[in-house]
Amino acid sequence: MSEWPASRHSVDELTAQVGVERQTALRALHALEYALAAPAPRRHRTWLHRVMAALDVLHAALETQVPKAGGPVRLLDEIALCHPEYLPQIVRLREELLDLTIAVASLREKIEADPAIEIDPTEVRTRLSTVTKQFREYQAREADLVYEAIDQNLEES
Repeated sequence: MSEWPASRHSVDELTAQVGVERQTALRALHALEYALAAPAPRRHRTWLHRVMAALDVLHAALETQVPKAGGPVRLLDEIALCHPEYLPQIVRLREELLDLTIAVASLREKIEADPAIEIDPTEVRTRLSTVTKQFREYQAREADLVYEAIDQNLEES
């Protein structure tokens, strides 16, 4: 294992930043799950509006975690630089995050309110349950990698 090029303090700052981003995304997921669980009969339009608003918030939270070209150095970047043995896992995590972000945007587009198209709440709930499961699995794998690479728990950041 190579040494961290940055001070331990800046690694702690990067970890704290990731922790905040994870908590923001998790709160957005909870809001989506709450909206999905609300009764839809006779409240279909209100239910759909709440689900779409929650999807928008989750999408925005995921988007902030997607690395941007020319963007700031992120925790996974530091891990990849200092511990190249984790690079394949980091690449997979980034691909998962991008796929998840795209899936959320795609689902949002598919359920967008169009009076000509009837939206079945059961179908929406089923499709989004897959996304929520993928999200939780992604967060677990990311936390495992960070903990293994730098021995720091993202949940306590």
